[in-house]
Amino acid sequence: MYLTVKQQVKHLSKEEYKTIKELCHIAKNLTNEAIYNVRQYYFTEGKYEKNYALLKSSENYKLLNSNMAQQILKEVDGSFKSFFGLLKLTKQGKYAFKDCKLPYYLPKDGYTTLVIGFVRLNGNKLLLPFSNSFKKTHKSIEIT
Repeated sequence: MYLTVKQQVKHLSKEEYKTIKELCHIAKNLTNEAIYNVRQYYFTEGKYEKNYALLKSSENYKLLNSNMAQQILKEVDGSFKSFFGLLKLTKQGKYAFKDCKLPYYLPKDGYTTLVIGFVRLNGNKLLLPFSNSFKKTHKSIEIT
């Protein structure tokens, strides 16, 4: 079992806060893009397909650290597995069809959480991982 820590970040400069907010918005865009791909494939083919290969070339995927992006895709994958599991129960008569709904898109101007899979510490500071393309335009962030 892995140690999990959920922490709200405080004591950031305005620039650091803006950068983290931008990353959360990019993560939301990737989530919606993944949901869109799975929904469209389901509507056309009638079955479920993972979309890791489709989104590796996405701009949102490239802007996030690869571990963060993969965690987002895993979360979307899990929500759709749950939906299709409920569909199977519905066909068996063990669940009401009206309660079985496709995962929703996140709000257009919203944000989502960042999941840091590989934590890098420098003393007592957490180094927020960035992708190479995001590093080109933003300074690194250390959180005490």
